[in-house]
Amino acid sequence: MEVIIFTILCVLTTSNALLQSKQDDVENITRCVVRILEGIGYKKYSRVLDITVMNMNNDLQLSALHQVEGARFISRKFHWDTDNISNVIYIVMSEDYLELADGLSKVTSDKFWNPSAMFIIVVQNVKEYSLHDFTHLLHTYNILHKVSVISREGDDYSIYSYINFTKAGHCLKDSRLTFWMRCSDYTRSIDKLLPPVQKGTIRGCQYRLVTRNLWPLVNFHADIEGSEQFFVSLFAEQYGVKIDLHEFNKVDGFGKPYDNETHILIKKVLHNEFEGVFGGYEINSVYSDSGNISHIYPMLMDHMFFILAHSHHVGQWVSVIYQSFKTYLVVCLLFITLCTASTWLSIFRIRRDVFLNVLIVYGVLLNKYVVKKAPFGRPQVLVFSTILFTAFIIPYAIQADLFSATARPVRGFEPKEASELKNYKPVLYSEWQHRNKFDGHYDCGTRLNCLLTVKDSPNRSLYTLISGCHYKVNQRYLTNNQCELMTYKLKEPYVSIYRTIYLRRGSALIDPLNDFILRIVSTGILMKHSSDIYSQERFKCKSRDRPRKIALSLKNFYNAFMILAGGYCLSILSFIYEVWIGKMWRRP
Repeated sequence: MEVIIFTILCVLTTSNALLQSKQDDVENITRCVVRILEGIGYKKYSRVLDITVMNMNNDLQLSALHQVEGARFISRKFHWDTDNISNVIYIVMSEDYLELADGLSKVTSDKFWNPSAMFIIVVQNVKEYSLHDFTHLLHTYNILHKVSVISREGDDYSIYSYINFTKAGHCLKDSRLTFWMRCSDYTRSIDKLLPPVQKGTIRGCQYRLVTRNLWPLVNFHADIEGSEQFFVSLFAEQYGVKIDLHEFNKVDGFGKPYDNETHILIKKVLHNEFEGVFGGYEINSVYSDSGNISHIYPMLMDHMFFILAHSHHVGQWVSVIYQSFKTYLVVCLLFITLCTASTWLSIFRIRRDVFLNVLIVYGVLLNKYVVKKAPFGRPQVLVFSTILFTAFIIPYAIQADLFSATARPVRGFEPKEASELKNYKPVLYSEWQHRNKFDGHYDCGTRLNCLLTVKDSPNRSLYTLISGCHYKVNQRYLTNNQCELMTYKLKEPYVSIYRTIYLRRGSALIDPLNDFILRIVSTGILMKHSSDIYSQERFKCKSRDRPRKIALSLKNFYNAFMILAGGYCLSILSFIYEVWIGKMWRRP
């Protein structure tokens, strides 16, 4: 019995000692973390800063953290749902390296993940893994700024941080975790602050970017660079960095094309295989919400246009009717008006004035019926002047329409507004993310296949949506044997596109690229390079046979216009002669 009681007392004493030791450890860690937070200086900020506590456990007193002035805490586990949280400071709790590595691989899915924030990482056991492993882990997720790793060292805790850099860790070469101070010494100090981190430069660094061969944005198969590729080359030359471009293979090992290479390349960046991706990417919240990825300022602006096939040319005389129908209708109404006006003039009679009732039909014929005495005054002069003016304007209007129809052949009906496409079927390429918004669309594969499908189907109600740069660079494939363009685009674009580069969240390239864009866009170099590409592609189209229709020049209408002018002269002379004869007969 005494042995049992003694054993129980020993167990209770040991447990109490362990609990007391555990409580002391918790208090020491808490004081160390609170001291680091107090050294940040919230009063210099105009707003409350969010502090995210990751994988919170019993090793930290959360109540003590809430007493820190200016802090607002959000406690989360390593795996959480995406939420609208502004992460400025992270406090990360973990037992060892493996738990920390597994946790960081999950939290990067947060769309507000911020590797540029300040990190306070508490790791209970770092003995099995060296500080080099921890440094490499932080570099993997671009955690290169203010980092404090707190680890147990005997009865105390040690603080490791990035210290004494001649160059910042942007190149992932010189930055490494080194011992800075004991927690016990740091909590007793008053003026001691964490060492500052020098940002340094990225000159001489090397980065791997993945892209795809997408002309005219990226080109690996010719000497001339695509517009986005040209921008990356200028940046690398200006900042002295080496950009290793990896071309993505569009087919798998069995020769089958990938379904959606756009998302495949984005996932390669999300999984830290490459530093960034470019080549036809636009600013899209779908990519940014993925978590561990950010975009730079837009370097080019483009538009998505509706592309349709030109309708067939109509016959020459059908074209005359098609173009001049309204004119002919107006002429008929004027003819009726002239007849009515002539009849109205012959009703009112006075004794002295007699003149011809001029009834002109299409500017050639004169009606020589002499009416009896008619009134003469301002209304009659106005009506007569209108008749005379119309006599000259009608034939000119008709002949102008006739010349336009024969010199420039007219096509059938072609939609000019997007609202006129209700009965048209969309033909969309596979990579476009918004194609599901169009009911009943047909997947035509590539951009060029969509354009050729529309071009080769002028009798079908089809249209496609494609960016302006791809439409311009592929126009030589959309022509006939005389290099006449067989498609056209609607004037108003469907949507605007902002071309950008996506990089890993917190990448050292983001700020330099943004600064470079602000300086180079205003110079117009990118626009000039794009214009040169379009011009070269336009001249690649060669006429393959003689044109079937030749536009008529004005010389072809010489005889017709001479007959018309002669008719006018004869009509005027006849009119003057009859007026002169009338005056001669009135003389006493």
